Amino acid sequence: MQSNSTPVVRRISFDYSNIDVSAWHPRLPEFACGANAISILMPHAEPYVIRAVRSAARQSDDRDLRHNVDIWAGQEAAHFRAHRNFNEQLLAQSRVARLLDRVGRRIFGWLGSRSPAFGAAFAAAFEIVAFASARWTEERLTDLMAGADDEAASLYLWHLAEEIEHKGVAHDVMVATEGSRRFYPLGTLTAFVFLIGFTLFGGLALFVSSRHVFNPIRWMRLIGWGFSLAWVLLPLLASSLTRDFHPESLVDPPWMAQWLMEFDPVTNTLPVWTQAGMGLGRTSAPPLAA
Repeated sequence: MQSNSTPVVRRISFDYSNIDVSAWHPRLPEFACGANAISILMPHAEPYVIRAVRSAARQSDDRDLRHNVDIWAGQEAAHFRAHRNFNEQLLAQSRVARLLDRVGRRIFGWLGSRSPAFGAAFAAAFEIVAFASARWTEERLTDLMAGADDEAASLYLWHLAEEIEHKGVAHDVMVATEGSRRFYPLGTLTAFVFLIGFTLFGGLALFVSSRHVFNPIRWMRLIGWGFSLAWVLLPLLASSLTRDFHPESLVDPPWMAQWLMEFDPVTNTLPVWTQAGMGLGRTSAPPLAA
């Protein structure tokens, strides 16, 4: 099912004052550790891809493409700012999180010295990884999110939902940019190594620093998630290497697209994710404050 929503910039605020951000998922703390590793990386990764795509888009005279890039960049900027706010508490609590933050800064500082053509290719691959993550999460929505704090869960689900919504923009910019397409295989490999590698090792580092590390069931669950994510991600990355591929040909998971349709542009709010809304596309929970 393709999304029927028109991409818009949703600057939604989240309140983490009443939760421990390092333990926002008491039932699945191992999942929270992996998600927190992603959150730590986003204030470094998303500004990089925004700069790369904006720089590449300036080479095009296509007004529609530039308009789409403006909306895409607005959504990505809203994501990394929300994660940065989340990370403030996380970094204050955890020495491991602070170390991972420094590693993320160095990775994307180095990538920032690469050519604009490579940057556009990396951004296109980055979006495929994000789309695959969103598809994998929605397929396991009940199992992954039941018992999680609504505020933190809504942050991650909102981010993933918008990655589905704007999945083709970076690809369009790459195609329109002279020389970028030839960098796509390298950009794909780099995105996979850095994004998945950081999530894997960062999540494990956070998990090892927790009190749950000696629970074998949690380790088995982590291994199972890793294999199941690879089963979704690797075929998508492989298909994206073909010449005729376009992200719009991918089938959108339905729940997230339907959930975004609940956005109220007047109040700039989105309903909080709740268990009652799973599988229905709607939730009766109070909206998040704008």
